[in-house]
Amino acid sequence: MFVARRSWLLVLSLVLTLSLSITLTAQDGNILLYGGNQDIDNIDPAIGENYSINAALRSLYDALFIARGNEIVPNLVESYEINDDATVFTFKLVETATFNDDGSPVNAEAVAYSFNRAMELQGPPTYRWEGIVDSVAVVDEYTVEFTLTQSFAPFIGTLTQLYVINPATVEANLGDDFGQTYLKENAAGSGPFVQGRWEIGNLYEFTAVGDYWGQRAGDNRIDGFIWIIQREGSTQVNSLLSGETHVADTIDFSDIDRINETDGFHVEQHPGYLIDTLKFNNQQGPMSDVNVRKAVASAMDYASLPQVLDNMIWVLEGPQPDNIPGFIAGLPIPTFDLDAAREYLAASDYADEWEAGTLALDYVYVTDFAMEEIPGLILQANLAEIGVTLNMTPMLWPDMVASCNTVETGPDIINIYTVPAYADQDAHYYNQYHSSSWGSFNSCNFYSNARVDELLDAARSEGDAAAREAMYAEVQEILVEDTPAAWMYNEAGTIAFNDCVGGFTFSPMYPLTVLFQDLTMESCP
Repeated sequence: MFVARRSWLLVLSLVLTLSLSITLTAQDGNILLYGGNQDIDNIDPAIGENYSINAALRSLYDALFIARGNEIVPNLVESYEINDDATVFTFKLVETATFNDDGSPVNAEAVAYSFNRAMELQGPPTYRWEGIVDSVAVVDEYTVEFTLTQSFAPFIGTLTQLYVINPATVEANLGDDFGQTYLKENAAGSGPFVQGRWEIGNLYEFTAVGDYWGQRAGDNRIDGFIWIIQREGSTQVNSLLSGETHVADTIDFSDIDRINETDGFHVEQHPGYLIDTLKFNNQQGPMSDVNVRKAVASAMDYASLPQVLDNMIWVLEGPQPDNIPGFIAGLPIPTFDLDAAREYLAASDYADEWEAGTLALDYVYVTDFAMEEIPGLILQANLAEIGVTLNMTPMLWPDMVASCNTVETGPDIINIYTVPAYADQDAHYYNQYHSSSWGSFNSCNFYSNARVDELLDAARSEGDAAAREAMYAEVQEILVEDTPAAWMYNEAGTIAFNDCVGGFTFSPMYPLTVLFQDLTMESCP
């Protein structure tokens, strides 16, 4: 077994460099040091959800299914059956999984308890199931059955976020908030790691479970990892290249070449499902006119975005990223063309305002967020060239979200990042373009098209993959014609590695999240 060689001088250097009020003791085994930009401030599976929390949850808990690369594969599930109309899903669980805190079995009762608790608390993960799941029933000790309110073909994909908790542990720490206070900082799972030191804002230690029931890397697998908070990009890069950490996340675009050109290091950069979109208010003001929408979409210089934004991005070629299955190539999406923009404006109901030089639009973006501000400045300059005023309107994120609650408060144009909650076109389209989804930032375009609603509803219950694909193809064609938004780019997940670390597989569902149980270390510093 490889023994990590960390002298007290190295420990002291690490402490000083990272400004951590901690002492990292020498440890036997492959202990990976991870420079993370974001805290892990809530590990209650019913409440927490972002890239750092997901990394912790996937390490401390098990879900029914797990995302590995582009695939959704069974995890706690040994086998399953779906009835003909996709309304009843019956799962046979593995019988070898046990909870790490007391050794009790992960059984159907625990699955049902975990789901029901999540739905009662109504935290962020539950919107996947709200209005979809009618009930969950324990059939026998290792068989659990979900009954849906309607046919829902992509249900399996939602279950990567149903992490199973130990009911006995929650009940013993119930308090007056259904165990939230306890589970915020204490795990009750069956995952491949357990907690060590847990210092919010500082570091988070994970120790591998020696007899973990599930899949782990083979030779040279890590024996644990420490997630060290490093809020400055320069600290992350310097720590990585000096050997003080082995992995660093959220790497700045300007640092990628430096890392890749340093022997023994590389950056993994792949397009995820996260996209940036300019959402137009389809129901109010000038943007309710399809010709004005097409004019604005034609005034964005998409090709310039990779050069001016400090990030690795791919310009979108349609309403969805091309790495989500079902993408239709060759759609006539708007491209940068100011002559076409003028023609659209002349054909619009706002032609008189435009010709009088009084046509003005608001562009809302997150305050001090360059990735959203810069595209607005590009659009502002191009629209000014054709006689349209664009008012740059920065907002704090909570205020932006609130503005999307109603048509009346919805901005003309708002820059919004979206990511599907599960790997299916339903997750990408339904909450953005179905008229029943109005009221969230995802649907801030307030789009309404009866045919799109019909197709999105039908695709949810269609069990035939080819038929579903045809439905989503038509949705894409209609969206391009209606132009409820300007689809700009999808963003890379950038994670830097010491070459001594192996086993990483990129998952577009989790573009910044490492699946630590698959990692290996060989001859690491």
